[in-house]
Amino acid sequence: MLDQVVADNPGRIAHVEWHVYSGAPPMYSAEAYAKWHQYPPPYQGGYATPWLWMDGKNKSYTYNTWTNAINDELSVPTDVGLTHVGTTYDPALRTGQLAVECYNGSADTVKAALQFAVTEDSVRYTGSNGDPIHNAVLRDYVPNQNGTSVTLAPGARDTVELSYTLQDAWIEENVKLVVYLQNMTVQPDSSLPCYQGASDSVLSFAGVEESKLLAARDLRVSVSPNPVRTGCEFAVSGAAAHGVRISVYTPDGRSVGSIRTAANQATWSRAGLPRGVYLYRVNAGTATAEGKLVVAD
Repeated sequence: MLDQVVADNPGRIAHVEWHVYSGAPPMYSAEAYAKWHQYPPPYQGGYATPWLWMDGKNKSYTYNTWTNAINDELSVPTDVGLTHVGTTYDPALRTGQLAVECYNGSADTVKAALQFAVTEDSVRYTGSNGDPIHNAVLRDYVPNQNGTSVTLAPGARDTVELSYTLQDAWIEENVKLVVYLQNMTVQPDSSLPCYQGASDSVLSFAGVEESKLLAARDLRVSVSPNPVRTGCEFAVSGAAAHGVRISVYTPDGRSVGSIRTAANQATWSRAGLPRGVYLYRVNAGTATAEGKLVVAD
């Protein structure tokens, strides 16, 4: 439902999906759980899922009302703006710096918190509702679910700068940086109003999306032996093969180990990992290569 609404309004919706039950790996987030409980309990004094909070307002669990509610909200203008003024991302290190300017064009002072969420699309996990793929899955709030306090006088601007890191298990092509300004004081209508938001691919801040695709054509990775019994050797060659990070993870996205090396060759140890099929991702410079790793007895 939400995925279709987002697709129908490209670039207009900043979408964060919370997974709040620890029995639903690999998507559970303690920060999502804490954020969820910042809102007054909406369901007979308790909490239930699925539930929509749109711009900080309670929109219930009734799916068929969500589209119209979102479309109505999209027609409401705002005098508050958010602009990236120096956000960066380094694919080799998987780290970056967020720099967002907040602007208040209204006649009233705005007291809010800049919420910075790192999300991931195309996360594979089949839950009780049967959905096999999940988008906008919250991976991290930076620095946490409370955000960074901002006070904007009428006509004022302020820039928030925060450092962030992507975990090895997150597929950077699917990662988005989501920012939104939210009033953290519960209003009489039980809402936590949001003033403005923005969502952008993390790779759009690396300046390497096109070069990454070109470099990947020349990146060559060999793994021997494969199937693996005790360990294997990764050999990386190609134009972008300098400074290598190798990540191994389960098909559902759970990281089981990583190696960082300045060389183009590295040894990976099975280290008691159960037999099965795993995935590997090699990052070399701005290029990425992926493949399967079979662990056998």
